[in-house]
Amino acid sequence: MPSLRLLARVPSKVRRDYLATSLAHWLTLASGLLLFHLVAGRAGVAGFAYYQIARGVVSTVQPLAIFGMVPALHRYLPRAGRRVRVLARQAFLLEVGALNVIGLLTIAFADGLGRLFHIGGGAEVRAVMVMTAGNCLLTVAVAALRGSGEAGRSNLASLAGYGVLPVLAFAVTRRIDVFLILQGAAMAALAWWVIGQAGPRDAERLPATPKPAPPLRVLVRYGLRRTPGDIALPAMFAFPTFYVAGMSRSAAEAGYIGFTTSTITLICSIFGMLSPVLLPRLSGHADATRAAGRGFGAELARGLRLLPFAAATVAALISLVLVVAATPVLHWFLGAEFSGGDDVVRFGVPVAIPLAMFYAARPSIDALREAPVTTWLLVGCLAAEIAVTVVAGLLMPPWPAALAGFGAAAILLAACSYVALVHAIPSPARISAP
Repeated sequence: MPSLRLLARVPSKVRRDYLATSLAHWLTLASGLLLFHLVAGRAGVAGFAYYQIARGVVSTVQPLAIFGMVPALHRYLPRAGRRVRVLARQAFLLEVGALNVIGLLTIAFADGLGRLFHIGGGAEVRAVMVMTAGNCLLTVAVAALRGSGEAGRSNLASLAGYGVLPVLAFAVTRRIDVFLILQGAAMAALAWWVIGQAGPRDAERLPATPKPAPPLRVLVRYGLRRTPGDIALPAMFAFPTFYVAGMSRSAAEAGYIGFTTSTITLICSIFGMLSPVLLPRLSGHADATRAAGRGFGAELARGLRLLPFAAATVAALISLVLVVAATPVLHWFLGAEFSGGDDVVRFGVPVAIPLAMFYAARPSIDALREAPVTTWLLVGCLAAEIAVTVVAGLLMPPWPAALAGFGAAAILLAACSYVALVHAIPSPARISAP
């Protein structure tokens, strides 16, 4: 009931943006699953492995190449006033420069990297780099649209770039390396068009803000301080699989753990969509109330404090369904021979509950605190996960030890992020410094 009352108090535009953002995300996910099937059918085992390595490179390199610019744009563009278009373009051009440096390094070591990963020669590596560059540019451009208040257009651009263009690129060539190049080039072209749409065209006519717009160096500093957290979060999800793969005598157990963490990722993606919707709005609201000398709003503060518990309730219901239906889900998705992973799924899926609390608290913390609080929490909880897993591994088999470490880290992350959320929300009587 508290969750329903909270939902009723959310402005209708926020609800619509959240639903549209979630829909775009799930359609993009469906497109990615379709490409898995298409690539496997056309390219065979070797081509599918190359494609998987390419996707792994994108997920690994992108947090480093973007250096936290996405949350920085979400947070500071709502405060930019007349300079919103200029600031968005400056951030985009900075990303272009960073990718040029990474591209030159890739060209220099392309042949060696191709041999290392067994994906061919320098041409195959350069194709992966083109795909990575397109992903990074489009990510920054979509974030600029979102930070400029263009939620609808950002969803359309995201769906077109990540969902539609890859399928079209796959349809026009039978070579996987050419497919990656076409996909990356199309994303980059779309990104250049998108960044031209970020911000109102008559931004210079907007009323002057009491405070000057933040310079680009503020965005860079904010983003760089959050980059370790952007790396630590996916590492928290990946570590259980790596640990079990290295410690277990059964190769199947690593697959079960990987399936379980992927399931948790899908559950958490429901709440991950809160950040692009809430962070720009909360940042703009906090800046406006601070400039006007008004309080933050008691009802809004209460809603933000209640949101993590509402997210945990939803995650608990989904987890309960999966715990009860673990066996048929495994049989349907993976096949009858994978029934040995039932217990792994049942014990692992509830980890999504504390993680949902973190994802629900994160946008408020990032919007209201300039200090990289979430980065400190994520890096610390990753270290705790590794430590607990290693100690638990001395007392129990690998997969329970991995889940024990993952669960302990998730609970610690939820508790610490909620404490950070409570301290980040200004009281109605005062507004904290930016």
